Amino acid sequence: MLFDQITKFLSSNYLSFYEAVDVVSPFLSFVLVHNYGAAYGIFENQRLFLTSVAVVVIIGSIWFQKAIIQSVFSRYALVFLLAGALGNVLDRVRLGYVVDFIDITIFPVFNVADICINIAMGLFLLELIYGHKSRKKI
Repeated sequence: MLFDQITKFLSSNYLSFYEAVDVVSPFLSFVLVHNYGAAYGIFENQRLFLTSVAVVVIIGSIWFQKAIIQSVFSRYALVFLLAGALGNVLDRVRLGYVVDFIDITIFPVFNVADICINIAMGLFLLELIYGHKSRKKI
């Protein structure tokens, strides 16, 4: 979460809106975008709803962590999920939008918190596929 907030701070201070800075052209660039919705622009301008959902996910994940953590996969997945959710909800509460800046052209612009959430989903998927072999060996 700290790395996410640092990268968002740097992006907000050193990038211009919708002016891409090529990193690995044409595949990766940095461009400042304020996201008032969720993934792919859904629920745009629904700040209260999106913040509420994130807070419920965060509190629920902490409250039910014993049930969620079934293996090493789900242990790390929960850490990444909480880091990503906290990073983005902090933006929504503090700024009213989420700062996005990583553009790989085939997806909407995203940020480090979004990467954490996607890693969490991948680890939870691995839990579903392989978790039965490593249950409670954490």
